[in-house]
Amino acid sequence: MNIELIVQDNSNGNIYNVSNLVEGQITWSTERLGGASKLEFSIINDSIIKFYEGSVVRFKYGKDNVFYGYVFSRGRNKDKIIKVVAYDQMRYLKNKETYPFENQKASEVLTKIASDWELTIGEIEDTGYVIPSMIEQDKTLLDMIYKANDLTLISTKKLYVLYDNFGKLDLKSVESLKTDLIIDGDTNLTNFDYSTSIDSDTANQVKLVKNNKETGKREVYIVKDSSNISKWGKLQYYEVVDDNLNEAQITERATQSLSLYNRVYKKLNIPVLGDIRARAGFSIFINNLDLDDMKINQFMLIEKATHTFANNDHTMNLELRII
Repeated sequence: MNIELIVQDNSNGNIYNVSNLVEGQITWSTERLGGASKLEFSIINDSIIKFYEGSVVRFKYGKDNVFYGYVFSRGRNKDKIIKVVAYDQMRYLKNKETYPFENQKASEVLTKIASDWELTIGEIEDTGYVIPSMIEQDKTLLDMIYKANDLTLISTKKLYVLYDNFGKLDLKSVESLKTDLIIDGDTNLTNFDYSTSIDSDTANQVKLVKNNKETGKREVYIVKDSSNISKWGKLQYYEVVDDNLNEAQITERATQSLSLYNRVYKKLNIPVLGDIRARAGFSIFINNLDLDDMKINQFMLIEKATHTFANNDHTMNLELRII
């Protein structure tokens, strides 16, 4: 197998190349809104190799850097097979904290959190939009960053992706994460699973509420699409906004939120030969794919990617959506 799998014992610094001890397959999975990427593998316990929770794991495929993270769980069986689950540093963004952000960009929110929690950052694009106020209490660090990205998306229609790039946190727009990987419906695609849904991430009514501390009353702002309500029933997006926002800002956010969520969610799953470039948050070009209700000839965003390395084969399953 064309792999390099390294484990470094965090108790004494010893480095072990366990590539030849891999039993079964290695699975690397990423999810755009799922936080840390995950590496799962099993190795034969040769009684020499010792490592513990928190040990560094590095995985390469050919010349490509794939994963850099840390052991979070281990298991073993009577055949002396050790099963390992490792996550990249975004796993530490599941910690909860309270932060008040005033007039900060999403990129600045990320930089502040990464600095406070001693996480390594890489390329952070300037997200541009200044968020007037974002007071987060007892929330995960990841939820704070995602919320800042969502507010930027609502206001600018520009989607940013946070991911760990082999040990460094990158924040980039989807436009800069387009790959030159092409999947063709007539040649290198053997099967697909296509579905449409309004069961999640769809709203034809947006209700934003502000708790006015000066008057002691709740201010309610609602925008809706009556046409889609008549077709789908009422599907509401609800949010309590910061009380520092004024009426114009709240109304604008409500209108922009409706334009973002008021649609049918279309999901495409495809199993294909593996390519390291295909990871959650990146985009690939789908060419000449007939889905009956539409024909795809465009870039699609990877929501989830699961790569499997086994017996010198590299395959992947991708969940895609239209950008």
